[in-house]
Amino acid sequence: MTLFRNLLIFFYALTVELSIFQAALLFGYYAPLGFVLTASDMPYLPPLSLAFLAPAPEGAWSGWGVAFYDAQLSGVPIKMPIFHYYTVANGYCSEYIPNKRATLGSTPLETLMIQLSALLPPWEGYVKPCTERPEIKAVFIVPAWAYIPIMLYALRYRLIWRFKIVW
Repeated sequence: MTLFRNLLIFFYALTVELSIFQAALLFGYYAPLGFVLTASDMPYLPPLSLAFLAPAPEGAWSGWGVAFYDAQLSGVPIKMPIFHYYTVANGYCSEYIPNKRATLGSTPLETLMIQLSALLPPWEGYVKPCTERPEIKAVFIVPAWAYIPIMLYALRYRLIWRFKIVW
């Protein structure tokens, strides 16, 4: 049981440390993992779902992936990573958006209110042609309903290494 507990704590600590790569995604670069931050993938991937990522393969594929869209964050140009279900085949790309209510507002407060209301059912999805091709594919996903309990469990403990508390 101690080994299992330590493995869960190590997994959580590792993902927290590697979450700094989320910033790389905001500038359009590849990152080994990322968190889903919006409610547009509800009910499949709620916010705080963890995705392990790899570069998208050439040719036909379908699955969860990340496409980058130009955006502004406090006047700074960024590449907004959009995590949706994509189908790429024969030069055609379609994007499945599970929750069409989860959009971005004109102000941060409006966006927050829209995203919070989008967490509640009903969730209506739709398919549209891709405006940007996905550059990154999800290899493995830990949904929030599985990741958050690991987080709550890991935060209860302290890790001691070389007589120092490291967690």
